[in-house]
Amino acid sequence: MKKHWLAFLILGLTVLACGLFSPPEVVQIPVTQIVPTVLPTAVISALTPDQVKNAKYQLVSRDAQPIVQLVNGAYQSTTDVSSPDFMSINLTQQMAFGDLNGDGAGDAAVLLAENYGGSGVFVSLIAMLNQNGQPVQAASDLIDDRPQINSLSIKDGQIFLDATIHGPNDPGCCAAQSTQRTYQLAAGKLVFTSFISKTPDGGERIINIDSPTNDSTVSLPLNIKGHITIAPFENSLVYSAFDANNNQVTSGSLLVKTDQPGGSGTFSFPLDLSGKNFSGALRIQIEDTSPADGSMLSLGSVMVNVK
Repeated sequence: MKKHWLAFLILGLTVLACGLFSPPEVVQIPVTQIVPTVLPTAVISALTPDQVKNAKYQLVSRDAQPIVQLVNGAYQSTTDVSSPDFMSINLTQQMAFGDLNGDGAGDAAVLLAENYGGSGVFVSLIAMLNQNGQPVQAASDLIDDRPQINSLSIKDGQIFLDATIHGPNDPGCCAAQSTQRTYQLAAGKLVFTSFISKTPDGGERIINIDSPTNDSTVSLPLNIKGHITIAPFENSLVYSAFDANNNQVTSGSLLVKTDQPGGSGTFSFPLDLSGKNFSGALRIQIEDTSPADGSMLSLGSVMVNVK
């Protein structure tokens, strides 16, 4: 009996010891994942109408091309219209906003009207680039004296302008030549990528380059093919090619094949730059000009990469 009592005592002490010295229960503590804070990079906001109305502009139609500061879209040098120093400079109501140089910042295209005391009001297209949030004039092109501006827009990095300008036989008061033109910035200049005009009866003069296609990679020599809606005077067009810096690489004339004078036609000609060791971006344009005054009637272009 004494042995049984002693066994129970030992068993009890063992159980008590296990309870006192057993490893503690593991408690699962939820872990919150800490995500590092990423500070956003600086975002350059798009240019605003108020900014371009209060920017500096280099004038276009005067040889000296002075720079003036506009205030709310206007500048006037003096109230004396008869003064040789008189200048009245104004932005028109038409403005367009969008990215012109592919940097993701919103740029602008505006129209600047210059008057120097006479009846002429010379209107130019101005490309304003967004530089650290401020408008800076990048390039310009004189449109006409007293043109009628129908629309102005920016799409896919290009400027689209619909304007009625003076044709070869239009009096100074009354522009009647309907035009649609497309520009792009290239090496600090506004260059045409297309130009369409209308005949007095409403026909559109359009030049299309069918081959090579735009933005394609090509090898020299090239065979340029395309078509035109209205054959030019004496069926002759002018072609030019420019490198990435707007330097003319080559130029020449070509003939249009057509069934009747003034009808639609096609063209095909070789563009050989052998001996020039040329490679890189190449802009090819084909132009129809007026025999009366040399003004542009239509233009088509294509950009290729020469390997």
